Amino acid sequence: MATNSEIVSSVAVQCFVLRNEFQLRSPGNGRYVPLVDNGARVRVGQDIARIEGPSGNLLVQAPVAGLILHVLDGFEGDFSSDSVLDLALVESVTRYLAKSPGANSVSQAKAGELVGVIVGNTGFKLLTAMSFHSQGQRQRIKTEDGLTYSIVPRQVIQAQDKFWALWDVTSLSDTLGKERVFSAELITQEQEAVLVPAKALHTRDGVQGVIVLFRGKPVFNPVEVVCNQGNEVGVKGLAHGQRVLTLPWWASLAKRWWLK
Repeated sequence: MATNSEIVSSVAVQCFVLRNEFQLRSPGNGRYVPLVDNGARVRVGQDIARIEGPSGNLLVQAPVAGLILHVLDGFEGDFSSDSVLDLALVESVTRYLAKSPGANSVSQAKAGELVGVIVGNTGFKLLTAMSFHSQGQRQRIKTEDGLTYSIVPRQVIQAQDKFWALWDVTSLSDTLGKERVFSAELITQEQEAVLVPAKALHTRDGVQGVIVLFRGKPVFNPVEVVCNQGNEVGVKGLAHGQRVLTLPWWASLAKRWWLK
């Protein structure tokens, strides 16, 4: 039975996150003890850690609201959402991806040492590198956390044989907001079509089509193939509810009178 479906085409893309990071520095010497989990959401003024030093305990409080990160990669503050897309940024991101820095957490802290960051709730941007770019078009991505986000291109440059695009994104989930890089599917096309088995396609006098039942009789119905999804194809030219027949292997040997 022919049923209209929304056919979505997409390509895999790696998204590098540019974000606002508020650095937290130790108020004194001592052991750094987190009071909230890494990646947890905190409010302004909340106690998020303490420094256990020789002269007593010192609290570390959140100066802003956001996601607390006790685990650091050594690139804190290097990739701000205020960054301008230029060759310097492309080279910095390329070095980061090539290095794949490990994550480290502070155990013993010195006064003034960086012990954590808070990722702001807003102001995210994404940087992508692809072999193509649709100039000026709003796009959508489907991410690892199962959500779909609208992204708007702000800057595009060509470097390293790729199109590097800087995108605005209103917000990200907490899962993605704490990541430097995540994988997604960039939706390139969405259209209405009917999915039919690929083996139901036939060619008659140079025209592609399928066999449908019309008043109890099999007839040839021309269609336009708009996409290929493995064992199925998306076509236009069928009405919702039409019954599509898949012919046996020997049908090509039969006479054409039964397809009149």
